Amino acid sequence: MYNKKDLIALWEKEKNAYQEKEIGSGVQLFVKKILQSEEIFNLKEANLSTSESERKYEFLEESSKKQKRADVIIYIDSQVVIPMEIERYGNIEAGEKQLFDYQLVWDKKTGILTDGNEWRFYVGKILIRTFYLSTIFEKTEEFLVFWKEYIQPINYYLNFFQEANKEATEEDLNVEAHRQNFFKDITTLINSFQHKLNLKGYFDSIQTTSITGKTGEGQALKQAIELTYSYIIQFILYKTLADNEFGTFKSDFQQRIGRIEKNLRTENFSDILTVTKFISELVSKNVYRPFKSEQEIINQTLNEILAKPTNELADVTPWLDIFVFIKRYSFANIRNEIFGFIYENYLKQLYNENLGQYFTAPEVVDFMLDELGYHGSELVKNSKKDQISIIDPACGSGTFLYSAVRNLIESLPNETKEDSDLIEKLITENIFGIDVSEFPLYLAEMSIIMRMLPLILNEDYTNVLDKKIKVFKTKDSIAEFLDTAVKNTIYDVQKQIAKNKGQGVLNFGDLNLGYKSHVRDEDDLKNLKRSLENQENPTIERYRFDYVIGNPPYISYNESSSRGTLFFQFIKEGKVKLNDVYGVNLHSVPENPKGYRPNPNLYAFFIALGLGLLKDGGKLSFIVPQTLLTAGDLDVIRYHLAQFTTIEKIVIINSQLFTDRGLKQNYTVATSNLIFMVKKQMPFTHRQNKVEVTYHPEKEIVIGECIAQIKNPQNKQVRRFEITQAELLRNVKNWNFLKLDQEAQAFYQAYFQESTGMEIYYKHELAKELFNDSFYFDGGYMVMEKEALAEPEVGVINYEIAKIDEKKIQVPENKRYIPNKRAGNNGLTIKLRQASQGYMLLDSPYKIVWSTRNPKQFHFTERPLIWANNRLGGIGSSNKSELLFLFSLLNSSLNQLIIKQFLKLEGEKDLLLQVNFVKEFLRVPTFLLQKQTSFLKKEIIEKTEQLLSLERVKLSDLVDFSNVLVQKFDSLEVEGNLLLLKSEGKTTPCNIKKDQHLVEKFAKENTGNITLKSLKNVVLTDENGQTQLKKEIDDLVFCLYFNVQLADLEKNKHYQYLQNAKK
Repeated sequence: MYNKKDLIALWEKEKNAYQEKEIGSGVQLFVKKILQSEEIFNLKEANLSTSESERKYEFLEESSKKQKRADVIIYIDSQVVIPMEIERYGNIEAGEKQLFDYQLVWDKKTGILTDGNEWRFYVGKILIRTFYLSTIFEKTEEFLVFWKEYIQPINYYLNFFQEANKEATEEDLNVEAHRQNFFKDITTLINSFQHKLNLKGYFDSIQTTSITGKTGEGQALKQAIELTYSYIIQFILYKTLADNEFGTFKSDFQQRIGRIEKNLRTENFSDILTVTKFISELVSKNVYRPFKSEQEIINQTLNEILAKPTNELADVTPWLDIFVFIKRYSFANIRNEIFGFIYENYLKQLYNENLGQYFTAPEVVDFMLDELGYHGSELVKNSKKDQISIIDPACGSGTFLYSAVRNLIESLPNETKEDSDLIEKLITENIFGIDVSEFPLYLAEMSIIMRMLPLILNEDYTNVLDKKIKVFKTKDSIAEFLDTAVKNTIYDVQKQIAKNKGQGVLNFGDLNLGYKSHVRDEDDLKNLKRSLENQENPTIERYRFDYVIGNPPYISYNESSSRGTLFFQFIKEGKVKLNDVYGVNLHSVPENPKGYRPNPNLYAFFIALGLGLLKDGGKLSFIVPQTLLTAGDLDVIRYHLAQFTTIEKIVIINSQLFTDRGLKQNYTVATSNLIFMVKKQMPFTHRQNKVEVTYHPEKEIVIGECIAQIKNPQNKQVRRFEITQAELLRNVKNWNFLKLDQEAQAFYQAYFQESTGMEIYYKHELAKELFNDSFYFDGGYMVMEKEALAEPEVGVINYEIAKIDEKKIQVPENKRYIPNKRAGNNGLTIKLRQASQGYMLLDSPYKIVWSTRNPKQFHFTERPLIWANNRLGGIGSSNKSELLFLFSLLNSSLNQLIIKQFLKLEGEKDLLLQVNFVKEFLRVPTFLLQKQTSFLKKEIIEKTEQLLSLERVKLSDLVDFSNVLVQKFDSLEVEGNLLLLKSEGKTTPCNIKKDQHLVEKFAKENTGNITLKSLKNVVLTDENGQTQLKKEIDDLVFCLYFNVQLADLEKNKHYQYLQNAKK
């Protein structure tokens, strides 16, 4: 650590060099030593891992210049943060604008500019004091008096309130224009506010008052967090009223800011608490009365602090932080969905909170509400019939709810207090949201209140909102209604589902949060659930819900289960079954039971819940991934929608709807998009009901333009057609055909008509009758690949861990082994998965294998292979010839196109080719079963053998090495029909027996440290020969499928389509 004497000596020695160099070993290093000096600043260098809220008397240095990044940031504490700009000695003027930029980016009013010799201290853009290095060294005590005053928290706060600096400060930051800054500030404020209130004892009264009566730090913490959200939102509402000049709120705000400044100067801290308490009471009294109950706990402590003879600055800093926050930002003309955008894009990424939910763009929300008829004259008409109840069961920050409220306000007259009363009643009785997180629910509540402000505070009247906005926190949306008898509609009777008391497995306590949440009013929730029932009391008519809307979370079954999601926990415990999720069978479709436990995505459960929440004739609209069209385990949803609901519209969108995400707004969520609308009503006949299908194929288009084109019936880029619901019902295995154009659909129909199902192979009795053998379609085994041995175990069969090379047809050798041990519990034991066909695939000498994620082709192998779980799919048999033929069918360009057309989803990261798809969707030629085509089959098998043999050619098969004694070589060269092996100036010629072009290619690509052994064993692949053979095989396969003569291929329209599609 340098003392003053050392620093003076260093400066004198290096100051000339400091004129040239700024970072690294230059002046920045010198400044760093001054900051660390115990005699001057006495700051420690910070660790990057320390959170900002925990930094105290330390500094963080940037190792290199970065755009809009200060050279050094000084942290006195989490609130007093000072950006610092360091320039070369003598070049200080160049840094002033840079420092002001840092202040803006960091939203700080203080800042230090130095070139090592001159030290400038700013408040805003005002230079309040300059010290030179000589003064700091010679009059250190005088400097430290200034420094300690400069960093005092009270002075820090005064900088934000004093009137004298108004002309030097920036204009209020508009929230929308400064989203990232707003996000960072509000998250810092939430954490800081909660911690400060906790330290001051504001939450002491909730430490032992959970609903269960048990002391619980987790429950108390959750309630404390909710109170934090509530208070911050109340002050944001207050500032919104001021910035938009509702009543006298603007002047009220300005006067209170002036009052706070005066109190800070006179250290009259108790009056600051009075101002705080009055503002929160002002909001609850004049805007939203339910806030009053949320204020009680904090007001209790406020009153105790006010009763003290004196108050300290620490008593008021939590509230000063809020004032600093709301004073900094402008909420004028705020678009309320901005809060949802901020939460969904910034907050969740900050905490790495993957709930599988994504903020839905306003254009998409409006489109979905419009298509449902929740707007304009239709909404007015339905409001008179009490048919406008709507719920979003995964509402997040309330984007859909806000837009529904807006549509209601804009559609109905709102000129009188009576109009206002009616709209408020309609909103509080008909618009509902549920979510698992508190903060977005508070944002949803705030957004709705903001949209209602013109109804609440009007020039002609004040109409305070008395009833709570109906948003509810839940442990799990899917489990929330298990205690409710929702299966009571005519629709349910038509499905022949017996009426009962819901699924009847829970009591209310199972669903209880364990503490009193301000976003879960139990009485309101009870009334909601009773409104879904009509059994206990026939006088209570089921009048909810008319609409269910939303963007449900996309989370895999296994991840939902591992997280302990309540409904999935109940499945594990046997309390609920997959075959009855609110009346929807999510296990299997009739007559095709799955022999394994299926894994439907979480959004499938939300679809089932949404249908359960609807009353007869109600409508549901969700935006989900296009996996709804293709996923094997979602056949149950496709079946249920096609069989038991009236499908009105399906809108398929290839454009990325979830773009500009994340802290820097440069992240795109990799997911495809599909919007569907169904009515909870059995179709009159499946043949007569026509489904409107809209497909927008363009990938690179902004959201707004994409939706505008879909809404424009004249737009030629959008494909629109109708399809009968009966056709959807017939094709429940896969609905991706909806994206195919007419030529593609004709191609697929011809493929289907001229082929038969794969059951001739996977149904063992049929396969034995036709091919005298069995074929085993299966995945892998329960085995620990990471435990594989480096050397095979002696005395037993050893299986190689399968490692596919997508550039090769055959599976290469992999020297990692699992011995054939099928009993025991160690990591090498080979165990069966659920629904596995025993060890039959493992024991098969010949196999077709493929990667189940993004496969490039199918592979053939005779190697003894093993792999874990469903990483690969496989087909095994002892009938090599027949398996080679099946391999040639599967690997043909024809079936590769079918796979792509029916599984590839634009926007999704992965194409998933599961074993079931191969079994149930790919087909084999009908002519395979006819004797007159046996010669074609034989030719295909022979050519496939040749194709594989081209990957078994070693260099020793092409070159005669019989007279070579030298073991190592430096380089290779081909001259005429000789391969020249060169080593230390000596050349050994070898005759090339055949395929000279392969030898030449190898020689050019390989030089240095070449051994004779490796030369002999190197495998060469004739890629050109393979390409030609593959085309010949594909043409023969096409002839089999479409009953075409080889000479007529080029004239066949389906063959022409296939060739064009391959391009």
